Amino acid sequence: MISSAAALAALGLLAACGDEKATGGGGAGSGQTSVATGPELTGVQWGVESLTVGGKKAQPPRGGAYFEISKDGRVQGTFGCNSFSGKVDLTGGTVKVGSLARTEMHCGDDFEDRAFSVFEGELKAKADGDKVELTGAKGDFITLKRVEPAPLTGTKWQVTAVLEGDTAASLPKGAKAHLTFGKDGRVTGNLGCNNVNAKATVHKNGTLTLGPAGTTRKMCPDDQMKTERALLQLFDGTVDYKVTHRALTLTKNGSGISANAAPSGQ
Repeated sequence: MISSAAALAALGLLAACGDEKATGGGGAGSGQTSVATGPELTGVQWGVESLTVGGKKAQPPRGGAYFEISKDGRVQGTFGCNSFSGKVDLTGGTVKVGSLARTEMHCGDDFEDRAFSVFEGELKAKADGDKVELTGAKGDFITLKRVEPAPLTGTKWQVTAVLEGDTAASLPKGAKAHLTFGKDGRVTGNLGCNNVNAKATVHKNGTLTLGPAGTTRKMCPDDQMKTERALLQLFDGTVDYKVTHRALTLTKNGSGISANAAPSGQ
């Protein structure tokens, strides 16, 4: 679960990074930057390609890990499960990470903890082709690659948490809910137990109209059915949506879900 303060930080993540209708940040050499030397880091959406700690290389969880640094030094993103936000100082050719606020969901993967152990203090930034390496004092480093935001339609959105007011609960073990909004005006997927199919109309004001949900009739463990019931509440009405980089939130009457774009081929 997450605290109210942490939840607000997560909402700040969704508000500050921009949505799919925004133009996004520029690439290297575009606009001004607060980085004195080294690669351009601000205004770019960075995907974490890998993490190397103690000489051992690891890939991020299938939901992906990414962050963005704004021109005023705000960093916001996720290392695969929890959202985080905070301040960084980019003067002097280094990345000095300040205190980070993050949500507190249990994710069952230590990639995130190892990433935070590297993404702290003062980091050296080095460009390597189209990638950037951020290296900490112990020699551990994060390899970043510029990535494009995921579109709402045509993307398989893997549900990561159920939202209820200022709290979020990760999915129970065995529940693998996902949704895909097709260009044919329908949404299909799985609710954590049963498959779902419904009409979906995307509006320009950041809302979706979802029709009644048609589902299969399989029975699953109680915790998976609880997740399914929470997702079903989104259907047969109007839902607010927000796409931020490779993250999606759907909310209705204070409840909803958060989801990440699945890697290609999954």
